[in-house]
Amino acid sequence: MEEIAAFLGNYPPFDQLPPTALQRIARSIQIEYFATNHDILTFGGTPSQFLYVVCKGHVDLIREGEGETQIFDSLGPGEAFGHPSLILGQPPIITVRAHTEVLAYLIPAALFHDLRAEFPPFANFFAASAIERLEFAVRSRRDSAAPTLFQTHLRDLVERDLVAISPDATVQEAAQLMSQEHVSCLLIDLPPYGVLDQDTGIFTDRDLRTRVVAAGIPYNTPVSKVMTTPIRTLPADSLVFEGLMAMLENRQHHMPITEHGRIVGIVTHMAILRHQSSSPVFLPSQLRRAQTMDDMRRYREKVVATVGSLLDAGARVSDIGRVVAVAHDALLQRLLRDAEATLGPPPVPYAWMVLGSEGRFEQTLRTDQDNALVYADDAPPEAESYFAKLADLIVGQLEVCGFPRCPGEIMASNPQWRQPLHVWKDYFSRWITVPEEEALLRIAIFFDFRRVYGELDVESALRPVILQARENRVFLARLARAGLRNHAPLTLFRQVALQRQGDQRHLIDLKHRGTAMVVDMARLFSLEAGCNATSTVARLRQSWPESSISEADAQTLISAFELISTLRLRNQQEQITRGEEVTNHVCYRQLSPINQRELKESLQVIAGVQRGLARIFQTNLIG
Repeated sequence: MEEIAAFLGNYPPFDQLPPTALQRIARSIQIEYFATNHDILTFGGTPSQFLYVVCKGHVDLIREGEGETQIFDSLGPGEAFGHPSLILGQPPIITVRAHTEVLAYLIPAALFHDLRAEFPPFANFFAASAIERLEFAVRSRRDSAAPTLFQTHLRDLVERDLVAISPDATVQEAAQLMSQEHVSCLLIDLPPYGVLDQDTGIFTDRDLRTRVVAAGIPYNTPVSKVMTTPIRTLPADSLVFEGLMAMLENRQHHMPITEHGRIVGIVTHMAILRHQSSSPVFLPSQLRRAQTMDDMRRYREKVVATVGSLLDAGARVSDIGRVVAVAHDALLQRLLRDAEATLGPPPVPYAWMVLGSEGRFEQTLRTDQDNALVYADDAPPEAESYFAKLADLIVGQLEVCGFPRCPGEIMASNPQWRQPLHVWKDYFSRWITVPEEEALLRIAIFFDFRRVYGELDVESALRPVILQARENRVFLARLARAGLRNHAPLTLFRQVALQRQGDQRHLIDLKHRGTAMVVDMARLFSLEAGCNATSTVARLRQSWPESSISEADAQTLISAFELISTLRLRNQQEQITRGEEVTNHVCYRQLSPINQRELKESLQVIAGVQRGLARIFQTNLIG
């Protein structure tokens, strides 16, 4: 009995049940053996009287109709069947056939219904389709995350009432009030305090140091002259993680929070730090203290450690990607500022662009460089020499900091990807109007570009050119076929197709045979919809009303992407801990049964959307 309870406890949704419930199930279970090719449940036959859980072996789920038989899924140990018929009390709508010899645990109908009534997660799981289970899995991981980050609201971290002073007060009076009240910032406002308008500001201890003392400003200066305004705020019911991200991106140490248009408190970075010791809000300050390239490299190592702590805390991969992007952007901006100090000011405005995963806010712990440089069209002759030196310097420094060079040479150090603005317009226009499928496989990441540094506004110049893609069905069809060359790795029997690499077996590449397939489809949908978002999740959320994907498919692809990305990032974190080379390969057999099932269902979702995409764009008919 203990062995049965332990077995069930390894698989969803039984892993959501308390030990007493598992013991109860184990006492009531029937154990049955089925020979190969035996029909355990028959389409249109007697309604199921049990929930069947496969203990050993595999079963095929078969659709039959109009003289055709189609195996649409296969289930292995820990997976259950029979619940639709059991819940509805109707004949099975599929045939379940033993693919091998099968040992199964049979849970009686009465107990199954009791468990559904007592445990909502159990009921939700068995009321759901495989697609809905992916969304349930994502929600479950979020719900079990570190309470401070993902279940605590900003209002819960407010440590005292607002301390305010009039805009007419002097800097000295403001400093004295901060000292008396033992606070690091003041709200600058007129009574009634807290009404948010264009005249509201805050004055912090950092403002006092940098804008007053360091700048030699007289202490009788009105505080309104040196306060921070307009102020960035968040709703008081925002999650702590949302506040942390906003503070990191905007380099704030104080976050005013609002309710009904009024400021009701200020959350400080120290309040978050006390609840989250490895807060990424301190990464920028660590970078400011860096003096040498070794310091820069150690900063990159701290970013990796922060990713691990956020992953352990249960953060969504899309949120972790934002943290990494902000941290890496800050590093790149520091390197470029230092390079300009060494080489002299640029001869014309320029923009340093990041591409691919960095442009999509989706970097993991193993990321090659993908970057490019655009400079103004009115550049003097010496501009190319300046930007060549700049690009070579930055690409080399990024390599020292832990970012390997791109094997395909898609870097600003390559003259092809260091060009004036009009050349870049021609690039995008030609890629769209004369699409070459082989070229699209290589240059698709340029549609993920994001400016990180520089005064040249490439967004307003290049996005209108990219919008041409929306009207060019030939380009979209060829982009679809290029992306669909990489099929979801499933066997004829809907199992995960595995690879061998040297002495290693049972491998799957979670990037090329996982997340990359979703990235390619999301990029296509966003171009079709004329959507300017670059991240995969944002593209799927924003594109479905105007593109070929439905809202339901968009949501399930998001869930699949999150789950595969989490497995990939977790695997890379474990490789770093073991001192191994960081790769995208994971041994499928070493995954937990829960993760195996989630990965398989994610790949099945991807395969379904890929089939629909192929039909819509008729990729099999493209010459």
